[in-house]
Amino acid sequence: MSSPAGSAFPRLLPILVAQGFGVACGVAGVKLNSQLIPPEILGFYGVFLSLTPLGLWVVHAGLVKFVGRHWNAAPSRPALLHQGVRLWARRLPALALLALLAALPLAQLSGSPAAWAWLAVFPTAALVAFGGLAQSALQAERAHWRDCAVSVCGSASRTFAPLACFVLGSGTLSALWTGFGLHALLFAGAGALALRSYWTNASASVSASPLGSAYSGPWFVVVATSGWVLSAINRWLVALRFGETEAGYFTLAGGAALVVSATLGSVFLQFFQPGFFTLGDHAQSLQPLARRVDRVALGYSVTGLAAVSGLALASPWLVGPLISERYREALPWIFPAGCFGVATLTTGFYQSLLLAGRRESACGPVELATAIVLAGGCAISALLGRDWFSSWLVVTPLVPWILTRPLARYYLFR
Repeated sequence: MSSPAGSAFPRLLPILVAQGFGVACGVAGVKLNSQLIPPEILGFYGVFLSLTPLGLWVVHAGLVKFVGRHWNAAPSRPALLHQGVRLWARRLPALALLALLAALPLAQLSGSPAAWAWLAVFPTAALVAFGGLAQSALQAERAHWRDCAVSVCGSASRTFAPLACFVLGSGTLSALWTGFGLHALLFAGAGALALRSYWTNASASVSASPLGSAYSGPWFVVVATSGWVLSAINRWLVALRFGETEAGYFTLAGGAALVVSATLGSVFLQFFQPGFFTLGDHAQSLQPLARRVDRVALGYSVTGLAAVSGLALASPWLVGPLISERYREALPWIFPAGCFGVATLTTGFYQSLLLAGRRESACGPVELATAIVLAGGCAISALLGRDWFSSWLVVTPLVPWILTRPLARYYLFR
């Protein structure tokens, strides 16, 4: 995990700046959300947020992963970018259909018109996917300052645009949806601007798709869908099983915990993943790669759980200064939600291991097995009651080490 200080710090600084700004926006968001948005509205907004990554994590997931894995080695980055944008556009009809299927239950749950729910989900998911595609290229290139600018724009707009629209829109759920759509537009625009040097000088035509079957076949679709399910399932379960008010508490607590777990995960992944890919491309043996990923994943897990624990212990003192009194009942959800976040992010390191080792096809069985265990445990424990559900979330960080790591290493060395 170590790097010479002189070479590591210049790369780490913009990552820390971006994530530090994201933490500041997250803290401000927790405070303002708890003061301005009632729990029952925040619960429905949390369900909507679970649908916004449908493009990034499902329909366009293979494209985003491919760009991140092969951007550095591409003979022509402008050509790859132009082709990637064309492939992004070609998949929009599939995203439109998926957004319709997702918008129908969202509309029924929130009492909003189905057409308005679809108009909120589809363009937002498409723009978020485009921004994610741009960041994948920037991070692969280690263009960390440009990626920092995109992240800062995304963090600020994600936090403040929905709140501004909510206040100006008379406190309606649709105003929150509109504000998040504005964030998605700004995020995608910042990503396009950060790649402006590659929009020209592309070859006249790139006839063949850069995607292989490992990134576009059924297994990768399963992997992508399972990742989205894990990101969304708990908000849906809490809303359906325990009611919209409890869903509002869980959304606020999960957002606070995500500020910690996801920020640390982003720092670890952005700093170390390009090195994984370089090591996988040039190492004579895959053993050094596997050991390096193990050390990084363990470092993240320990750091993430310690940070989430500290936040949960400090949370009673945050009521008043940071969290509104009416959200006090959200505090018991912070530690369980944070543990689940650490678990899902830890599994991502082993997907990176398989991609770096050019075992892309193995991502399917490994990710699917992990998702079945995590999601199945969430669904069963939620049916048994709140205490069972909360306890299951707390033990989920063991799943990557008991299941995901052994499976990933098996396929890596097979």
